[in-house]
This record gives sequence, C-alpha cells and structure tokens, in this order.
Amino acid sequence: MWVSDNADDALIAKLDLEVLRDNALQILRDLKTEEKIKDRDKQLRQVARQLRYSIATREPLATESESRLKITTLWGAKGLTAHHVYILGLCREAIPGVRTPEYPGTDADYYEEQRRLFYVTITRPRETLILSRPKKIKPGDAQKLNLRIRAPNFHYSELQMCPFLRDIIDTLPAAVDGDQRVAKIDIVQ
Repeated sequence: MWVSDNADDALIAKLDLEVLRDNALQILRDLKTEEKIKDRDKQLRQVARQLRYSIATREPLATESESRLKITTLWGAKGLTAHHVYILGLCREAIPGVRTPEYPGTDADYYEEQRRLFYVTITRPRETLILSRPKKIKPGDAQKLNLRIRAPNFHYSELQMCPFLRDIIDTLPAAVDGDQRVAKIDIVQ
C-alpha cells in the first residue's frame, strides 16, 4: 500500500513486492510442509531470514514462471546456467560503470572485477547468448538507472559500448539492429 500509483517506478515497485510476497509465501509453505517450525513467530523470523539471505547474496528470487524465466543481475547469475541468456544494457555507463567510494579497491581493481563478472556472465548459456546494448538514452531515464552520462543532450544522450563487449565483438556473429523488424533470426552455432 505504500507504493504510490503516481510514482515513476510504481509498476516496478509493485512487481518487486509481489515477487517478495510470493517468495515469502513459498518459504512459509515449505516450512509447514517440512514441519520444521510450528511456532508462527519463529516461522515468520525464518521467512525474513531466508529473504534477507537471498537479497544479500543476490540470489534470484523465484517467480511464478521460475521454470521458464529468471531475471537476475550479473552478480546473481554467478553459478547459474540457462538454455538462453539475454544480457541487456551493455554500455560503458552501466558496465563497468563508475566505481563508488564504498568500493574498497582501486579503480583498476574495480575495472578488472567488472571484466571478470562480464566474462562469467557470458559463459552462463547452454544454447543461446543474446547481447544487447543501447545506443542512446533519455537523460531522465539515465538518472533513474543511476547512469552517469557525459554532457546530456536535451532529448537523448549517446551511450558508449561496454569495453568488455568491444573486446569480443570480432568473435561474435553479425549484429542485428534493434530497430529492424526481423521475423526470424538463425543462430550460427
């Protein structure tokens, strides 16, 4: 109820809360099925503990369509595999992005950690890997995504290609422009 309908991110916030609710209910059902904990207060504490753990470790939270679709961050993809993997937003402003002061290492350490994270992520698919990068963004959208863009234009700002994508681009099949309407794309194996 605290998510205002006129907030910019109201839909995303409501979806996030629904995923948290569904996960909490599933954890609770599992606890009752296993009959590990009968006390309701202890059950709720265990649910909160498991949710906090999933969020802190960036484990993807299950959705109703878990068997078909998982949406996760690059960090959350570590250790997972999938038949088809889509990596979106491969621009320099997002990956590697800008190191925050909280990061304990140097800029070089941060850059290398982001490079390793990218390479781990592109090894997750069993069959298909789709890499996508935006070329431009509205300044307001960049701010919502916490992207630091250079000299924003009034209408759009240009985004630079992720340097890690640039490193491997010559080894990839031909790109398909996102503005083109393609009925079928054959993947070269």
